[in-house]
Amino acid sequence: ENYHRILTAEAHMKHIQFRQESRYPGFYYRMDKNFVDEENWHCFVNSVYDKESKQWNCFKRAHVDLVDKSKLFKPAAH
Repeated sequence: ENYHRILTAEAHMKHIQFRQESRYPGFYYRMDKNFVDEENWHCFVNSVYDKESKQWNCFKRAHVDLVDKSKLFKPAAH
């Protein structure tokens, strides 16, 4: 279990390094990239770990809303 946690933490760090921005509130901050870039980075970052070479390959995937946000909030009753 601890080995898997270490790999998860390493994957998270690789994803942060791959992104060229900060994501907030609360996701992560990069002091060298202290901005949100919706135009270029409104996406998912995925990765594959090759255990033979011990290398990570990070790449972008298109952002897809998994929840219809228009149905999250009901209009206030008057």
